[in-house]
Amino acid sequence: MKYTFFLLACLFTLATQAQTYLTHARLVDPITQKILPDQTIVYKGDTILQVGSSKSIKTPKGATVIDASGKWVMPGMVDAHVHFFQTGGLYTRPDAIDLRKYKPYEQEMTWYKQHMDEQLRRYLAVGITTVIDDGATLALLGQRDTFAAKTYAPRILMAGPLISTAYDPKPFDELSDPDQPFYAVNTPEQAVKQTQKEYPYHPDFIKIWYILLSGDTRAAAEKNLPLVKATIEEAHAHGYKVAVHATERITAQLSVEAGADFLVHDVEDEIVDDAFIRLLKDHHTVLCPTLVVVSGYFDTFSQHYTPTAEDVAIGDPEQLASLQVLSHLEDTAISKRYKLLSSVRAKKEKTDDSVRKINLKKMADAGVIIATGTDAGNIGTLHASSFFKELRAMQQAGLTNWQIITASTINGARAVGKASLFGSIQPGKAADLLILNADPLADLANLRKLEGVIHRGMLTRPDTIRPR
Repeated sequence: MKYTFFLLACLFTLATQAQTYLTHARLVDPITQKILPDQTIVYKGDTILQVGSSKSIKTPKGATVIDASGKWVMPGMVDAHVHFFQTGGLYTRPDAIDLRKYKPYEQEMTWYKQHMDEQLRRYLAVGITTVIDDGATLALLGQRDTFAAKTYAPRILMAGPLISTAYDPKPFDELSDPDQPFYAVNTPEQAVKQTQKEYPYHPDFIKIWYILLSGDTRAAAEKNLPLVKATIEEAHAHGYKVAVHATERITAQLSVEAGADFLVHDVEDEIVDDAFIRLLKDHHTVLCPTLVVVSGYFDTFSQHYTPTAEDVAIGDPEQLASLQVLSHLEDTAISKRYKLLSSVRAKKEKTDDSVRKINLKKMADAGVIIATGTDAGNIGTLHASSFFKELRAMQQAGLTNWQIITASTINGARAVGKASLFGSIQPGKAADLLILNADPLADLANLRKLEGVIHRGMLTRPDTIRPR
C-alpha cells in the first residue's frame, strides 16, 4: 500500500503494530548536522527499527508505505522548560502581580488542570513531541500519568515542586499540599526531606530554585549552597537528574560544581569567561537559555504586549486575552504602578537581555550543550506558541540554524538524560518524526510548514490535533 501526503487523512488510524516504511525522505540529522537525501525510516509502533538509503532498504510487498518524496523529515522537537501549573496568562503568578480580588487563584488552578489536555494538543500540533516541565505540583505529577498513552499528547517529563533556597512565594502558602509548586527550605535537612517527599510521585527529575535576595551575591550564594548540595546529593543517590534555576554567574558556577545536570536559564549578570565554559563542558552540563520569558512580564505589565502570529494561531485565546486586561482594571492604581515599574525595570532588562544573548552565543560556539526552552506558563509566555519566539531570539543571538535545530531536538533529550530514547532519528529510539514541506535549515520559519506528525506510532495532521 503506497500513500502520498495528499492522503494523510487516511492514515490516522494506521495499526500501530504494523511496520511502516517512510520512504524517500530528506532526513534532517542533528547528530551529524547534515541533511541525508533519499532516506527510508522503518518503524513499528513507537520505535524506529531501521534507517538508511531508500536504495538499500527494500520495501516488502503489501507493506504500509508513506511516500515522503519532496519532504524533509526531522526528529520531533523538545521544549525543555515549561510549567503546567502556570497558564501564561495575567493571573497565573500572584506573587508577581496579585489580582486575586479579580480572579481567585483557585479558579486559575482549576483552569490549568481542566485545560492541560488542550495545552498538550497545542504542543503536538506544532511539532513539539516532548515537553519538560521544570517544576510542577504533586497533583500534576499524577495528572501527567493520565496522558502517557494519549496519541495527541507529547511525552511529558516532569519535576515535582521546586526546592527553593531563599524565596517563599506567600500567595501559594495557603494551598493544599498536592497543589504546592514550591518547597521553601532553610536547612540541608529540610532540603533532603522535601526532596524525598517527591519520590512516591515518581518525578522524572528534581528542580532547585537557587534564588538570591541579598545584594551581596557571592555571600548569599555561599550561604544557600549547602541547601543546593544537599538536594543534589540526595537526588543523585536515588538516580535522579537535577535541574537548577541559577541566573547569576556565581550561582550557576556553584551549582555545576555541586553536580547540577541542567541549568534552566542563561547567566544574565555578567559575561561568562573561558573557565566557566570549561566547567560546563567538563561536567557535560546542559544549559537552557530561556531568552524571552522575562520580556513577557515586562511587556504585559507595561501594557505593551503584542501577540506574535503564533500566539494568535496557536496560543490559548482566553489566556492571550488576559494579557490585555491591565489597562482595563477598575483599580487604576495597580495598572499605573506596574506600568511605571515596568518602564523603570525595562532599561535593566535590555542590558540583561544583551548579556544573555552574548553568553549564549559564546557558550554555544564553544561547545556547551544548549537546549531550547521557553519557561512557558509564565505571564506573557504562552504554552506552545512561545517556542517560535524563543527560536527567533536564539537566532538573533547569533546561533546558526543547525545549532538551533540541534538545541530543539537531541539536546532537549540530553537535558534530562534521555538522549538514548528520543531526540534523533536512529534505530531503537522513539519514532517521533516531523514531516515538513520546506527545508528548516534554509529558514526556521519552515518549521511552521508542518505536513504531519508521527508520535506514538500514529501519523496525524496538525490541524486535526489543535483545539479550535
